[in-house]
Amino acid sequence: MKGRETSNRTPLFFLALLALSMLVLVGTPNVYALGHYGIPGTVEGCDECHDFAGGFYDDAGSGNLRWVKATINSRSVVFTSFDSPPGTLADGNDANLDGPCEVCHTTTKYHTNTGDGTTHFDGINCTTCHPHFVDDINNYFEPRFVGTQSHTTHFTDPKGPLLGSDPDCTVCHYPGDFSKFGPSGDTLAATDVCDACHSAGGAFDGVSDAKAKWEDGVYKKNGYELQAGNENWCAGCHDNGTSTVDGVSAPNVMGDNATYGYNVSGHGKNPLNYITCDGCHDLAVSHTDGKARTYKASSSNPDRSYRGGYRLNDDMTIPRNGEGAQTSFKLCTNCHVYSDITSRLKTNFRDDLKNTTFSYHENHLEWYNTFLAWDSDFDGVGPPEGQNVADSAMSCPACHNVHGSPSPAMIRHGELIGHVPALDFRWYEADGSTVTTSLQDSLYGALECANVPDLAHNNVCYGCHPVLPPNPTLLKYYRTPGGPVTLIVNNVWTTDLNNVVKDTFSVGADIRYHASFTISGADSYFIKSPGKKSQASETSGANWKTKLPKTGTLSAGNYEWTWDETIPPEASPGSGAKVKVLLRMLDAPGGNLITKDSTTYNFSILP
Repeated sequence: MKGRETSNRTPLFFLALLALSMLVLVGTPNVYALGHYGIPGTVEGCDECHDFAGGFYDDAGSGNLRWVKATINSRSVVFTSFDSPPGTLADGNDANLDGPCEVCHTTTKYHTNTGDGTTHFDGINCTTCHPHFVDDINNYFEPRFVGTQSHTTHFTDPKGPLLGSDPDCTVCHYPGDFSKFGPSGDTLAATDVCDACHSAGGAFDGVSDAKAKWEDGVYKKNGYELQAGNENWCAGCHDNGTSTVDGVSAPNVMGDNATYGYNVSGHGKNPLNYITCDGCHDLAVSHTDGKARTYKASSSNPDRSYRGGYRLNDDMTIPRNGEGAQTSFKLCTNCHVYSDITSRLKTNFRDDLKNTTFSYHENHLEWYNTFLAWDSDFDGVGPPEGQNVADSAMSCPACHNVHGSPSPAMIRHGELIGHVPALDFRWYEADGSTVTTSLQDSLYGALECANVPDLAHNNVCYGCHPVLPPNPTLLKYYRTPGGPVTLIVNNVWTTDLNNVVKDTFSVGADIRYHASFTISGADSYFIKSPGKKSQASETSGANWKTKLPKTGTLSAGNYEWTWDETIPPEASPGSGAKVKVLLRMLDAPGGNLITKDSTTYNFSILP
């Protein structure tokens, strides 16, 4: 054993302890992950660069740090605290090229052992930007940054500002020490270089959010799916703050997050629906392209189509001219059932007093599919130029702002197109003047619409219902307060008993099944969940079923029913499962069936 001691009498067990502590520091139990490219993490591999028995130590420059050999690859190596900068692995500022990395580099882009690439930040210690010791390191010499994903997003990812593959790091970092930020060598917490692009002072603190996620990033390894907990990442720019990238201000889709906006009056208002930004938008394609409105109705470039311009996951036939309704709104009908949209029983856009045979959704989307009534790109130019400004027949976004509007029913108020008010829609009580936010209390809905030169009075429509100014028309549609008698199962989902949303459960685990539903009508009704139809079951594996019966006499309103159960012991680990809730609406217990509705939700059993 003494023959294996170092010259300064350091026993081998201490070296073993040191190696073990290095493993703990790196955060990986795999010793082979600690090697270099082409050099394994074995004892022999370590011996390529280290001599643990050679007595090397830092003593006024006479020996190297960390037992690094004095000679590697037949070249002299200097790696001491007296080096300049101290402990420099490679910097290219020494004609001897004697850093422990430089003596071997042959295929790297910068600072090779032949002297190539030495203009790449000469004199700066490589580990300033390429550290060895980070939590998820796979290799001590892995060419990466602290905040690897964040750097990639800023440099080459089309989602970011595309600073370039070989950028000027001083755009964000302090010259001479890239571990610090500008403008004066600040810490990440103190720097203001993030403020221009990430919204400062808005409903969401985009700057603080970006800084908190600098090291770990926000996307999964595929680079476009958001990691859990980052559902509001896009809000850090797209709120009522000051975000500007490439001279273009980020549209405010999150509103003020108090009275209106995506999470308040838009598709994100019900967390049970769980429609996050990537539910509709493709986060893998070009984003910050320097165009305030990429979509152009007259363009044949796919990148400037409605889908490409707004980075959508699926198609919308916009501009539309003659295309059938069933295939024109695919992005929307991935979730919304088209027959429900046009059904008088399931839409509020109907006139109970004037037209009792159709809904106005059916009227707008199907009857006038060749009538160009909407300037879909809001450029004030229509086909052919010089005539009306409309370029498309009606489609869902012509009237609705899915991101959330100050108006009821997500009717577009104009915030995203710079025209406020656009469709200035309100619900009114029977007196014709009192505005209400309660659909059940309203007698009619109304908005202004009229035709004026170039753009409609409301700055959105070409003018389907023209009245010359200065007398705009107040368009109304009436209905019986309370509406028709309907039952709609809105959502079905699963949680633990603390109501934390989950979609995976172990065999024997507690599970809470939820169903939210809406009742419309003037009376009270008997609602029944029959256990033979409402139940949880396995879709692959064992044949088990959990019945979910429940009844209640309820008046009009929104409700949620729950069932507390457990995953049965006969469930198959790793299998798929589903819960279906079917509700029946009767005029009384044991009475006549009025209507019924159901929804299904999938979950899984853990392996």
